[in-house]
Amino acid sequence: MATSSWQTVVGELSSADVSVSPAALALVHSANRVFVAGAGRSGLAIQAFAMRLGQLGKPVTVVGETTAPAFTAADLLIVASGSASTPSIVALVEKATKLGGQGWLLTATADSDLARLVNHTTLLPGKGKFTNRTNTVQPMGSLFEQAVWLFGDAFTLAYMHQYQITESEMQKNHANLE
Repeated sequence: MATSSWQTVVGELSSADVSVSPAALALVHSANRVFVAGAGRSGLAIQAFAMRLGQLGKPVTVVGETTAPAFTAADLLIVASGSASTPSIVALVEKATKLGGQGWLLTATADSDLARLVNHTTLLPGKGKFTNRTNTVQPMGSLFEQAVWLFGDAFTLAYMHQYQITESEMQKNHANLE
């Protein structure tokens, strides 16, 4: 049964056609700093993306951390929300927009008020945790959360290629107080 479950998860992820757009690469590259946010498992996945962005050399912070600096018009907020309706995430995007910054939404919901607030949206496979869509046999937001993690890795590879960043350069930015 475990092998079958593994193949199911990998099969659902591989059936999606998701690409990293040049606009997304430019959005991150041009940002002074990158802030990330997500709730629950989506939040964990977006934090993994934040780690890679930091290793790519981008100043990055997780919203809500005690050392998070003030968000400015020169910054980018990347949020992950499968439903695109998580109240705390909507509130963060509204605030970032009022401050004049850029917003990027990673979501499984094609049409939402939140998508209309941001500058860039990337549609990932999956569903919101309480939707009845049948594009996955996995419970709640599992497929979306997995897709956020893997999209972060795909973005990292594309960014490395676009801006000629080597793994050895990234390793210099890897945590060393472990």
